[in-house]
Amino acid sequence: MIFGQLSDFEAMHPAAPGGAMVQAVTWIRNLPSQPAEGRYVLDQDGLYALVLSYDTGPAEASRFETHRRYADLQYTLAGAEAIDWAPRESLARDGDYSEEKDLLFHHAGPALARVVNAAGFFAFFAPVDAHRPMIRLAGHTRVLKVVVKIPVVRLGLA
Repeated sequence: MIFGQLSDFEAMHPAAPGGAMVQAVTWIRNLPSQPAEGRYVLDQDGLYALVLSYDTGPAEASRFETHRRYADLQYTLAGAEAIDWAPRESLARDGDYSEEKDLLFHHAGPALARVVNAAGFFAFFAPVDAHRPMIRLAGHTRVLKVVVKIPVVRLGLA
């Protein structure tokens, strides 16, 4: 997991594996302040983004998830949420992997870290990073965020 402010992106050097991260951040920086929700194709090599708005809730209502073919770059546009993190191998599977959705849920276990993804912050989750988003923070009930799905082959992780 990589976590920080988007304004510090270049100083963190997360672009080293390839240009897909830079392309994703450039696209995010060019978004209007209130983008329409939906799916956006960023290029023909599998890079795409989802603009989502949802209500947050208690941690127990969310599930840990991992992906195999994509890494997530999650950026908060408005509101805030907590996201729990744990190593994928530390959590038991909760069901079968969905090839169509590139999604595997995991039973709750100990979170080794919790980040506060507030407006202006991003979190990057590789396939080894189990993450549980949508956790309510005091004073925040709704979040507007972008999830850029980056093919792991574009990052040299496959």
